[in-house]
Amino acid sequence: MKRYSVIVALGLLILGLTLSVGAAPLKIGISKIVEHPALDAVEQGVIDALTAAGYERDVDVEYLLASAQGDFGVAISIAQNFQAQGVDLVVAIATPTAQAAVEVFRGTDVPVIYAAVTDPVSAELILSATDPSGNENVTGVSDMIPVAAHLLLLQDLSPDITRVGIVYNPGEANSVLLTDMALAAAPGLGLEIITATADSTANVPLAAQSLIGRVDAYYVTTDNTVVSAIDSVLAASEEAKVPFLMADPTSIASATLTAGFNYYEHGLTSGGVVLQVLSGVNPNEIPVTFQPKAEIQLNLDQAAVIGLEFPVSIIEQAAAILYGGVIFSK
Repeated sequence: MKRYSVIVALGLLILGLTLSVGAAPLKIGISKIVEHPALDAVEQGVIDALTAAGYERDVDVEYLLASAQGDFGVAISIAQNFQAQGVDLVVAIATPTAQAAVEVFRGTDVPVIYAAVTDPVSAELILSATDPSGNENVTGVSDMIPVAAHLLLLQDLSPDITRVGIVYNPGEANSVLLTDMALAAAPGLGLEIITATADSTANVPLAAQSLIGRVDAYYVTTDNTVVSAIDSVLAASEEAKVPFLMADPTSIASATLTAGFNYYEHGLTSGGVVLQVLSGVNPNEIPVTFQPKAEIQLNLDQAAVIGLEFPVSIIEQAAAILYGGVIFSK
C-alpha cells in the first residue's frame, strides 16, 4: 500500500504540472519480446501504476501494446512503428525488446524505459548501473537474479543433486549471461552444469528431453524463449522424476519450485520510473533500479508427481505454497 501511496502522490503532482483540459492524451508504446505470464504481469503492473497515479486509459494516456513473438526483427519493426506513430515514451519489456527500442530511438528525445532486463550494461543499453548517460534517453529496472543462491537452493533441496540441467536460448543475451554465471558458480559448489540449447520455442521440448537421465534437476532462468514453452520442461522433469526450479514465481504451476521476483511488483516499480520521467526527470538522471525482493514458492502437487518431499528448512523459507491447484500465501 505504501508503494501505491507514493505512486498516487507522484502521479497527482505530475497531472497538475503537465496535463491541461482538452490536451491530447500521452501516447505510450509498450513492447515485450513474447507473451508469457511474467512479461504480461510486468506490462499490467506498468499500466496499473500509471492508472493509480491518475492517468486514465484512453483519456489521459493511450497505450500501444505489442509483442514481438520472440523475433528480434519484429521487435525492431514494432519500435519503428511506435516512432512512426509519434509515441511520447516507450516501455520495452525484456532484453531483446529493449535493445531494439534503444537502437530505433537512439539520438531522439523519446524516453525508453526498460523492464525485465537482466544486465542493461552488458546489453549495451547504458554505460553503468549508476551512470546511464551513455544513452541519455534510456533507464529502467533490472531483474538480475541470484544464480548462485538458486544453485544452493537446489543443493538444500536434496544432497543427491549434483548435475543441474539448464535449457536456454543462446540468442538471448540475458540468458547467456545467466547460464555463464551458473557455469562459473557451479564448481565451487560441487555441482556440474549440463546445458541444452533451444533457439526457438519449438525446439524447447527436444532440448528438455535431451537432458533426461543426464541431470538430477532442471533449472530455467529468465529465458523468454524457454518460459514460453515451460510445460515441455515440466514434462521432461516429470518423466525423469527430478525437480525443476524456475526463476519466475508466476510459473509456479509449471515447476516444482520457483525462486525469483514478483513480476507484477516489477511492473509497478517500472511504472514508478515512467512516472519520474513524465514528471520531468531526465532518464540519464535515474540510475538503474534493481528489484529488491525475491521469494520462494513451492508446488506440492508437482513434488508429489516426482516423489519429492520438501525439507522443512525450505518450507520455512517459502512465501507461498501451491497445493490442490490452489496457491496459499504465508
